[in-house]
Amino acid sequence: MIKPFALNFFAPLYFVSVGLKVNFSSQFDDILVLLIFLIACVGKILGAGIGAKLGGMSWKEAWSVGVAMNARGAIEIILASVALEYQLIDQRIFVALVLMAFATSMLSGSWLKYLVK
Repeated sequence: MIKPFALNFFAPLYFVSVGLKVNFSSQFDDILVLLIFLIACVGKILGAGIGAKLGGMSWKEAWSVGVAMNARGAIEIILASVALEYQLIDQRIFVALVLMAFATSMLSGSWLKYLVK
């Protein structure tokens, strides 16, 4: 009873508070966002895809696993938030990481739908 309430009430509040920590328009760096997006996609898709292939899956199934793992953005936002709080990263990198997490989560569904056909 408490778990559904916590997930449906507190989780959205946390992500809203993360969004309020920084000004996305003034801290946006298009080259940095693109670079982080590309590195994250390649790293997650190749890492999970090659791992799935080594686990015995076909290439098509392995790439599907890689693309599905690409959508894991919530953990990235939490880690970026902690890193920003402890001043391990600046606000430009934080904005790039949050946008990357959002974009990969949004795009992975359509990519996965294409691969599963």
